[in-house]
Parts: sequence; structure tokens; C-alpha cells
Amino acid sequence: MCIIRQCLLLLFLILAGYSNGFEVTPMADERYTGDLPAMADHGVIRVLVAADLGFYYLDRGQPKGVISEMLLLFEKFVLKTTQQHFRIQIIPVHRDQLFPALLAGVGDIAAANLTVTAQRQKHVDFSTPVLKEIQELFITHQTRDAITGLQQLSAKEVWVRASSSYYQSIRKINKQLTDKNLAPMSVHFLEETLQDYELLQMIQQGIIPMTVIDSHKAEFWDLVTDNLQIHYAFPLRDHGAIAWCFRKNSPELKKLVNQFIEQNRQGTLHGNVIFNRYLNNKAWFQKAVNPTNIKKFNKLEARFSRYADIYNFNWLMIAAQAFQESQFDQSRRSKAGAIGIMQVLPQTAQEPYINIRHIQYIDNNIHAGVKYMDFIRTHYMADEDIDDLNKLYFALASYNAGPNRIKRLREVARERGFDHTKWFNNVEIVVKEEVGIEPITYVGNINRFYTIYKQIYSLQNAAGQRMAKIKSLRYMPSR
Repeated sequence: MCIIRQCLLLLFLILAGYSNGFEVTPMADERYTGDLPAMADHGVIRVLVAADLGFYYLDRGQPKGVISEMLLLFEKFVLKTTQQHFRIQIIPVHRDQLFPALLAGVGDIAAANLTVTAQRQKHVDFSTPVLKEIQELFITHQTRDAITGLQQLSAKEVWVRASSSYYQSIRKINKQLTDKNLAPMSVHFLEETLQDYELLQMIQQGIIPMTVIDSHKAEFWDLVTDNLQIHYAFPLRDHGAIAWCFRKNSPELKKLVNQFIEQNRQGTLHGNVIFNRYLNNKAWFQKAVNPTNIKKFNKLEARFSRYADIYNFNWLMIAAQAFQESQFDQSRRSKAGAIGIMQVLPQTAQEPYINIRHIQYIDNNIHAGVKYMDFIRTHYMADEDIDDLNKLYFALASYNAGPNRIKRLREVARERGFDHTKWFNNVEIVVKEEVGIEPITYVGNINRFYTIYKQIYSLQNAAGQRMAKIKSLRYMPSR
């Protein structure tokens, strides 16, 4: 369980966040394409990002990282260069949605540590490189043999995201192996929401044997983590470049972005300051990965499990919700009078359908919060044609913004042509307009944690099954 505990707390901190300087929104229903004049008509340049520790992550409610700081500079540069009042709108998406969302007109730029590849250049244009001379490198536990040649990769297992440039590189290696009549590598796909830190934790814990990472990231992780081996002797890709990208046939936007990057890429004064702050300095990492929160979580696990089981919830979802509410702080008191780890209002806890006293005590507080979630799910969505996952999303939104309000806004969404049985990209759009960004952030964060932990449990179970199989074969009596 160590890997899960550590990853959970880190994930609460690395989610793509919401900044006072930027407009940050979920993926919008309005879609349009075109060059810079089309963006001027809307007064906005939309930038697609993906959460990535060190590059775009959340620290105490504020976006941090290389990309976040570059986008702040980009906003100032655009205003100065164009003399037009463009807003920079940040749209966080999963990594596998970066290119589809860009091509569909959801965003205008994708800025997410993307490698320039020939395959990608068939569909999008890339800017001047932000980083050059990048290698893609295999990462394993330090106990593994060094990889120095192609033959050593035959029949080996590797875990990557399907949307990554790493997968394209592994396909080339597999072609080289099959051309030599050698067994190809066995490729396993990870969920797109998983970040580099989680993958490296899985390597350290023996859950997966091998992954791939860019050299500029690998050097940082080598600075802050133990027990990893970076296989420099046999890179998958040499002389790679990291850049921003945008739709083809956008010459004016391309010119603007290239001018900015030429002045702010690695190797420039501004670029070196930003990159050195995150890639050559581990102080920010030690601040983000706070062991105090991990210790809190370890102590609370049994309580989350106990009350989640009573009301048929996933206990990790309840843990994520508690962190979102209070950062696991039972002493937390809100201006509205909400109390404790689940931020329960005393009057709500005293209602007949909850009827739990003394919520100043942590067990009662968690119990009241989970029971209220169950009440919302049971009484506001019981007879409607909503799948279980969307019932969960609506219950979370109701916990945050009030069940009657969410019920009313679902009807508004239906009248406006949205699917009132689905939260993401449907009811959430109306809620954002009518209530604000807070319920969107609330549901989005908790959903992200939940998705990632399903993946980690799946990997752990698979690893356990492999170990059991190995042991059963090892001790099989000889014939």
C-alpha cells in the first residue's frame, strides 16, 4: 500500500490548477478554428495543458512549473507585441486529448512537454523548440542489468502511455528486433492521467519493470529519487526536440509563438531561470511532496474504509474528497461554519436523514460526510436514468454546491440541449456559468484521483498475480 499512499498525496498536489492570472476552464462546448485573427475575434488564445509535476502542477492552490511560468510570460508578450487585449485561457485536459482537442478547435496551442515527431507533424505544426538535444531513455530499478544493445530488449516488458512519443520509439525498436528475427518488446499501456512520478514510484516498488522518460526529466528524477537506473548507453531517441504545437495553416499564430519562444526557450536568460528553478533544484519538489500529509493519510485509511463500506462507496474516493475539503485537517473551520475533515455543517449533521452528533470528533465527521453523500445519491437521483459514475459526480457537485441547486441546473442544462444525465462537458458547463468554477474544480480533482487509483490497484493486482504464478511454478514438484 506504500505506493498508493505516496501517490495519492502527490496527486492532490500536481493536478492542473486554477490561477488568479489565467482563466482556467474545463473543455468547452464552443469549438472554432482559424489563425490569429479568428482568436482576436474572440479575444482569447486558448492553451491546452496537461498536469505534469515540475511543468504544470498545483502548489497550495496556485499553478507552478516550467509551463505555468512560461505562459505567464507569454501572456505579457502577446499583449505587448499585438497591442490587443488577448486573454490567455488555460484548458487542462488528459494527455491523450491534447492533439484531438487542438484539431477539433477546443484549443489553439498545446503546451505540454511535447516531443516533435514525424508522425505528429503530419497533423499539426510545431514551434521553434523550447528544448533541444533531448534523449528518450529507458528507466528500470537499479538492480536490473544495464541496457547497452538492442538484443537485450527482446521479449522485455515496458509500460508507457499510448499517446506518448515513447510508444512511437518503441515501435521502431520492435521493427528492428523483428527484422533480426528476435522477439519484440511487450508493450503495456498505462492510463493517460498517470504522471512520471507515479511511474517511477511503480518502478521502485517493483509493480512495473520498465518505462521510458525524456532525458531532461530523467536527470531531475535522478536528483531526487533513489533506486532508479537510467540507461544512457542505449537511448530510444537522440537529438529530440520539445516544442509547443498548433493547427496547420496558422502562420500568424506560428510567427507570434516562435518570436516568444526564441526569447524565452532554454538557453535564453528568462528560459534558463525558469528551467533551472525546476529541473536543477529539488527544493520545490521537497515542498510539494510533503511527508506530513502522507502520515496523515496512513492514519486515516481505516476510517475512510469503514464508513465507505457501510454506504457502498470507494474508500479512495472518500479520501480524495476529504483532502479536497480540508487537506485531512479535522480542526478546519470554514467561514460558513462547516466543521472538520469532511467540512460538514452542524445543521446538516443534525437533520433527521443524517442525525450524527458531535462532528467535532473525526469518526463522527467522516461518518456524517459519507452518510450525506449517500443521502444525496439516494434521494436526488434514485429514479433517474443516470449511470453509477455520473451519480457519483452529481453527488459530489451537490455536496459542494447544494443538491437542490444542482437538481435545478440539471433541468436548465436539459432545456439548453445538454445531456442532463452527464456531468462532464454537459451539466458542468451550466454550473460554471451559474455558480462559478469551484464545483468544477471540486468534481474534476476528485474524479482524477479516483481514475488514477483504479489504475494503480489494477497494476498491483496484476503484479501480485504474476508473483503468485511465478511462486507456483517455482515450487511445482518435478516429474
